[in-house]
Amino acid sequence: MISIKYNKETEVKTFQNFIAANIFTKDSRKPLHLIIISLLSIFLAESLVMCILSFLPPLSIFSEALVDASLLVFILFPLFYFFIFRPLRESAEVKTRQSEEKYRSLVESTEDSIYLVDKNYKYLFMNKNHITRMGLLENEYKGHAYGEFHSPEETKWFVENVDTVFATGESVKHEHKSGRDGRYFLQTLSPVKDPDGKIIAVTIVSKDINEMKMMEEQLHNLSITDELTGLFNRRGFFFFADQQIKLADRHKTGIFMLYADLDGLKMINDTLGHQVGDLALIEMANLLKKNYRDSDIISRIGGDEFVVIPVGTTGDDVGIIVARFENALTIHNEKMNRNFKLSASIGIAYYDPANPRSLDELLLQADKMMYKQKRHHLES
Repeated sequence: MISIKYNKETEVKTFQNFIAANIFTKDSRKPLHLIIISLLSIFLAESLVMCILSFLPPLSIFSEALVDASLLVFILFPLFYFFIFRPLRESAEVKTRQSEEKYRSLVESTEDSIYLVDKNYKYLFMNKNHITRMGLLENEYKGHAYGEFHSPEETKWFVENVDTVFATGESVKHEHKSGRDGRYFLQTLSPVKDPDGKIIAVTIVSKDINEMKMMEEQLHNLSITDELTGLFNRRGFFFFADQQIKLADRHKTGIFMLYADLDGLKMINDTLGHQVGDLALIEMANLLKKNYRDSDIISRIGGDEFVVIPVGTTGDDVGIIVARFENALTIHNEKMNRNFKLSASIGIAYYDPANPRSLDELLLQADKMMYKQKRHHLES
């Protein structure tokens, strides 16, 4: 008997511990919790109903069933509400709030500008980074449209992209140069949908890529620029000269090409050293830049070889341009007191759209004309 009593007490204690561990916990979403609460509620409610019915006069089977069901519902509803439905709702609210906090923390901690607009292009949300960038107060943007803070050109571009997202339901990504400070951004416009799948807004994530764009520009300049003189290198010359030839073909206008070779560079290098030779090349490049326009194509395509395409120059002008450069060389040499003089042999080639030739053929013709002048310089 003692053994049986002990076992019963042990079972009761074990059951109480089980209930405490699995029912009265903060996590009310456990299936076991719901089952036990439901069974206990039904058991308690049915017991209470039976007690109440025992005090009532005898009823018909239908009436007794009706009273039983009514009392059961009356008793179970608050039990289910307080022990099941409300904890589930509170748990869902906590989860939603936690999710919102995580999302807001993520949005506010990023260095990107993030904002939300509706179909009328009015701001619904801005993260702190974008508010600061716009120079606004915390909620100053609410109710205002994109066009109130941007130029008509930027607004037109933005409206077209937002309309595309609303029309297609797909994200749009592109590079954008800000009219506010000239910085480059990679913008991604994405649709925001309601539970029914209808697009209700567009979110914009704007990532600052200005440093990357500057690096790209520097790399591009390095790839087409002669490091010593700052002029276009051979690659840069072919790139821009090819564009001029296409324009010449389209407009039926000719192009002149001046091919200049720095005389005596090898002798300068051998007698005075390569540093002085580099200085001679730099001075030659500076004289070319000074005597020709920014719109002209001025290049160093070899060790001592320079090529100029004076854009828009006619046959009547080319002789004047060559003479002016030769005069600039003379004046430069008179000013400089040193052991060498700058001298250049110049050859001229002409591109005729009626008789088109390649750039290589033009260079070859100009090179031949240049060597004729060089021989003349040597003979004289």
